[in-house]
Amino acid sequence: MALTPQEIHAKEFTTSRSKWYDKSEVSDFLDQIVTDYDSLMQENQTLKTQLAEADANAKQVEEMKQSVNSSILIAQEAADRLKKQTEAEAEATLQQAQTEAQKIVMEANAKANALLTDSQTKNEALVAEKEGLDKEMGAFKSKIEGLLRAQLDMIQTDEWAAFQQPAAYQEPSATAGSEPASEAAVSEDSAETVVIFPESSEDSENFLNKDK
Repeated sequence: MALTPQEIHAKEFTTSRSKWYDKSEVSDFLDQIVTDYDSLMQENQTLKTQLAEADANAKQVEEMKQSVNSSILIAQEAADRLKKQTEAEAEATLQQAQTEAQKIVMEANAKANALLTDSQTKNEALVAEKEGLDKEMGAFKSKIEGLLRAQLDMIQTDEWAAFQQPAAYQEPSATAGSEPASEAAVSEDSAETVVIFPESSEDSENFLNKDK
């Protein structure tokens, strides 16, 4: 066990009659001190070495820490730049999408308005055509009614009543000239009045125009 400073300070040597210290005791004590001092120096050197290694490790750790902090800072800056770039691209994409959407809506509205206008035009044309057809049908009906009324008035006349009376019987003449007269009488008796109604509106129109 190494000597402590107190033990060294309190060490007392045996004195001889001449009051000199015992040489062997002093030598042994000095040897002990040298041994302990050497151990202390070795331990001190070891501690210095360990301290130097610890300082080197601490320095290395500090450098690694600074490197990591620098890497973190660079990564943060890169992330910020990427975020700004992404936000800018997203904003540009959103604006482009909104512009295209507005364009599509405007085109759709234009097509819808064009279709609506076309439909209204066609509807107006159909209405006008129907009105024209209604007028033509009314005119045709009026002409038919006038024609039928004229036919009815005709069969209610005295001439028609006389025409309906049977012809008086006449004796056949011996002369050759009387035979055609008889045939004429038979033809007159067998004559009938036929009213022909047109089968279509076009035929009716032509028929009525012909009467005019």
